[in-house]
Amino acid sequence: MITKILLDNHAVPLQVGREFRTVTPAIRKALIARDKGCAFPGCGCPAGWTDAHHITFWSHGGETSLANTVLLCRRHHNYIHHKGWTVFLGHDGHPWFIAPGKTEPMRSHARRTLTNEPLAA
Repeated sequence: MITKILLDNHAVPLQVGREFRTVTPAIRKALIARDKGCAFPGCGCPAGWTDAHHITFWSHGGETSLANTVLLCRRHHNYIHHKGWTVFLGHDGHPWFIAPGKTEPMRSHARRTLTNEPLAA
């Protein structure tokens, strides 16, 4: 079996394919740097209270990588799995969310405010 592994500039794995279901410490560290905590719009949960969620579910063939994971608190992880919310990584490399029955995506930012403005800090 061959496994593709993406490394950062320090040879730290940021993509481990399907070799591991859970994120590696390096991927979690990169997620914390990118998401700052629960990435769900308006949530203020710190990174220590979050789980790494596979955007393309592991059960549907999703890989364990920075590009396929997002930090979510337990409540918002449940929203994605059971309440019809959708999450994806935008062209800016950050998580965007679509509410059930809506088409307009929302992005949460490090300051934890709900906004549709792509340039908000």
